[in-house]
Amino acid sequence: LCPQQQGAATTVYCAIAPELEGLGGMYFNNCFRCLPSIQAQDQSSAASLWELSERLVAERSAGIQAL
Repeated sequence: LCPQQQGAATTVYCAIAPELEGLGGMYFNNCFRCLPSIQAQDQSSAASLWELSERLVAERSAGIQAL
């Protein structure tokens, strides 16, 4: 596989695999279900990232609307 195909393989697998239909909220790596890292499971980090994302989107939206 070329790097682009290899990079897309897990995403494509998760999008079309019949056994995953109707399921969500899982983490996959190299087409295999895995546990997320400890850092990815940290609720405090998740909340901080969410707040930062909301702020950045709001700032970007305000800049676009000003045009």
